[in-house]
Amino acid sequence: MALTRKLLVITAMAKHDLAGAARRLERFTEDLDAGRVPEEDN
Repeated sequence: MALTRKLLVITAMAKHDLAGAARRLERFTEDLDAGRVPEEDN
């Protein structure tokens, strides 16, 4: 669920700030590649 939420935030951000969303997506994919998966907030 946290992965989905993170992607939804990036997608929403792209509607207003494409460059910022691209940077955020790059950091997100780097984190995934490094094995750092976002944890669900409770």
